[in-house]
Amino acid sequence: MHHLKLLSLASAIVLTGSQSFAEERETGRFAIAGYGDVKYEESQANDTSSFSARFVPIFLFSLNDKTHIEAETEISVNESGETEVELEYADVHYFLTNNTTISAGKFLLPFGQFGPNIHPSWINRSVFSPGIYGGVGGHGGYQPMTGLLPVMSDIGVGLQHTITFGNNKKIFIDVYATNGIAEEEHADDEPLDDHGDEEPVVDEHALELPELGFEATSSDNNSNKAMGGRIAIALLPDIELGASYYTAKYDHDEELAFTAKGFDINWIGEYHILRGEYIQTDTDAFEEHEDGDLERISFDRNGWYLQSTFMLGKLFNTLHGTDLVVEYAETNKILEAERWAYGINYWLDDRSVLKATYEDTQVHDGEDDVRFAVQYSYGF
Repeated sequence: MHHLKLLSLASAIVLTGSQSFAEERETGRFAIAGYGDVKYEESQANDTSSFSARFVPIFLFSLNDKTHIEAETEISVNESGETEVELEYADVHYFLTNNTTISAGKFLLPFGQFGPNIHPSWINRSVFSPGIYGGVGGHGGYQPMTGLLPVMSDIGVGLQHTITFGNNKKIFIDVYATNGIAEEEHADDEPLDDHGDEEPVVDEHALELPELGFEATSSDNNSNKAMGGRIAIALLPDIELGASYYTAKYDHDEELAFTAKGFDINWIGEYHILRGEYIQTDTDAFEEHEDGDLERISFDRNGWYLQSTFMLGKLFNTLHGTDLVVEYAETNKILEAERWAYGINYWLDDRSVLKATYEDTQVHDGEDDVRFAVQYSYGF
């Protein structure tokens, strides 16, 4: 079996794992999966170069013939040399039927393809996260672009349903309710612009854009729950097209909302892979006039990325295991930026890959950056 099929299989086992356990129906079955990586990265804007490493074990346990438990932790070393352990997700799945699963706990929200399926470093064909996910959370670290969303996880309940029709055609339906997001709090004397510039950022809307905290917590600042879901059609084994939605009230009085909509494509061909997402977000805020009146306004942002992988090793035997990767990303309207990334990957075997990525980012009204990274990634 070639490595693309293994990647798809590993992604299903590692990230959603429920189907394999549901089909086996064996009591007391335990397994450990996961991934890890070692990376060297240079940043021109930060004038830095550094090595980093992390280990991400995933624990899978079949409690009984109806219940499956999974958890992922990320173990890494921070800039201070301290070991950090983060709970990426920990949830329980109950198989209501062969096609319907109820989940509860902390889980990766099914928004788009990158967050729930592609973000593990040995599955992502680039060293870096896509620009529309950059700069807003983990699974990619520092990014010169200010992304639209992080890889979202939260605590709540969800339901997954699969409809099979025709020849190798499926519809995937995911819906969920979680604690949601909240506005980041700053001290009165803490500046919002941390770039060290003598003058404030030129775009006054960027200064007013609320800073939202997407980190999963076991509390909520209001009684509103985030709601969302994704529906996708899969023409197996080649193409999956999906549409996602997420909305939540983020303030204490439940008057201000954040909404995100997305569309995604994942096309795996014999010699190529084409992946991409479009995301559009609306963030409510209050604007205070000179007379003290408040007016509700909305900040509209959007962005997209498209990544194409050419599997040269399948075309030319002398280039066995070699991929070329080209990616373009941009964010628009507020905090605008665009990025080109070029990479070359060499697969040592079906579960380990050596990747090199060069990235050039142009930030409107901000500091541009050129980054280069080499990463060894493995899955198990």
